Amino acid sequence: MREPIQRKSLQDQATEWLREAIVRGDFAPGEVLTELMLTDRIGLGRSTVRSALFAMEAQELVTRTPYSSWHVAVLDARVIWEIYTLRAAFEGLGARILAERRAEFGTGLIETAFAALAAANDAGTDARVAADLGFHASFIEQTGHQHLIRRHGLLADKVEWLYRWSEAHWPCRQPLVSDHQRLFDMLMTGTPDAAEQAVRDHIAESIELDVAGFHELEARGAATLQQEQA
Repeated sequence: MREPIQRKSLQDQATEWLREAIVRGDFAPGEVLTELMLTDRIGLGRSTVRSALFAMEAQELVTRTPYSSWHVAVLDARVIWEIYTLRAAFEGLGARILAERRAEFGTGLIETAFAALAAANDAGTDARVAADLGFHASFIEQTGHQHLIRRHGLLADKVEWLYRWSEAHWPCRQPLVSDHQRLFDMLMTGTPDAAEQAVRDHIAESIELDVAGFHELEARGAATLQQEQA
């Protein structure tokens, strides 16, 4: 049976368009966004576009200089560290809660999400990102902890933005199954301490790789600029 048609307001459509454009890297980190340019690109009125910009500012994907300009949020080593460490706090708590009450909560969502990683590994960026984020969301959702689920969800756009940036520069750098195997094992059978630590170790590796990658790109950019000025 077909799903019911979802009716979205023009503001919702503009917000979704802008979110996807930023998260998918159509606009680079730090890039200036003008209301006039976005009005032409999205095909909606200026007030609707402005509302979308304010919505993205609330998600911290856009920053605003009052009476001046809008920019895509900056992505640098500190921002990478902040996104990942906040994620580690939420997911570490989720893993601990799950391990403490595994018999009550079950593990079905986690098992399904982990099984999806293998099929997504070589299926392109969209599939890889969806499977990876889906696995991490699965054990948060498995707890049924609504406050934690909502707050983890609010971080999802920024995590996806970071993931896609990383995939764009280093496609398939981390094999999905082996990269998540220990975390999966600890979620399924580990103690609360072990499950939480597995999350933190997993995310610490991501911090190390992406911060090192950022500095590598930064050095390349500086070298290119010096060559152009020589």
